[in-house]
Amino acid sequence: MTDLFVSDRINAVVESKSVQLAGVIAELRAKGESIISFNVGEPDFETPEVVIKATQEALSQGLTRYALVPGEPFLRQGIADKLKRDQGINAKMENICVSNGSKQVLYSIFQVICNPGDEVIVPIPYWVSFPESIRLAGANPVFVESESGELNMEGIEKAINSKTRAIIINSPNNPSGRVFSKEQKEKLVKICREKNLYLVSDEAYETLIYGDEPFSGPAGVADQNLERTLIVQSFSKSYCMTGFRLGYVAGPTTFIKALNKLQSHLCGNTPVFVQKGAAAALENEKEIVTHMRQTFRKRSELAYELSKEIFPHTPKPEGAFYLFPKIQEELIAKYGSDENLALHILKEAKVAILPGSFFGQPGFLRICFSTNEENIEKGFKAIKECL
Repeated sequence: MTDLFVSDRINAVVESKSVQLAGVIAELRAKGESIISFNVGEPDFETPEVVIKATQEALSQGLTRYALVPGEPFLRQGIADKLKRDQGINAKMENICVSNGSKQVLYSIFQVICNPGDEVIVPIPYWVSFPESIRLAGANPVFVESESGELNMEGIEKAINSKTRAIIINSPNNPSGRVFSKEQKEKLVKICREKNLYLVSDEAYETLIYGDEPFSGPAGVADQNLERTLIVQSFSKSYCMTGFRLGYVAGPTTFIKALNKLQSHLCGNTPVFVQKGAAAALENEKEIVTHMRQTFRKRSELAYELSKEIFPHTPKPEGAFYLFPKIQEELIAKYGSDENLALHILKEAKVAILPGSFFGQPGFLRICFSTNEENIEKGFKAIKECL
């Protein structure tokens, strides 16, 4: 039987490799193997009770019908208030569109701002969905190499040409755990103003930073009126709402109007009962986030010290819940690649981690410490023994 036709744009993208690995791990567990997960970027905390209660109340009140495409006013205003409170951004409801998770936000952004053949600059290392979201718009990701996870500002400027439409960054960074400096963010905003580009800023881990300074993205640093910056945000990481699939974008009103047109055909709206849960998360953010941040800071210190014993070139994480050690040359020589090393660790140590090549940076490993301290200690002990 002849295979049915599949479009070129789908053939041009690859399935999320982290999702593929999750399938392999599920198969091992189905066979009775006990696997420690250092691979899944998901907080191990339960969804806050206040969020569950608000969602349940919305369901019992019958808030289950069609709703406004960009999100209900109560949630968009809550998001605008948060942006003003936390980063000094002059946002209004009209600057916000709520979508089904930050993955849909990213897909929609590039559908709106890119024509076929356009380019988007993607610093390495990058989150796995960035380049595929760009390719799905018929555009091309242009990768810029970096050292130790820092932004290569000179390389970014050199990559700009007449086809460039945007630069995308993620800080705190997945996979490196880096928090980019205020000076770098100011420079990026300046470049985008001068070159008439969008600056797409994925800020999913904004509440999970371990330094003394509060988080501020490019808009908070140098674009308070959202003239160039598109803030991509999720309720998944900060509020332990991964299964709720809710995210949003904040940006110029002209962009939001264009995105609303797309969303009106793409999904219509996000569920109102989910939006009610998200509003409760925003209203109770301090109580939700404080304990979680303290816990992850403690875990980051433990994981960092244990990782250094095995992989000496482990940068100290500044945010999110990831380590991104560089693999020493003798291990690369022994196992051949970061993917082979990660597979060896999975099979022999029964610990799941991700190779840096998934994130555009071969020769590294991404180790997620979003699990309890006992598992962190057991996992690193097993890795050490298998090497």
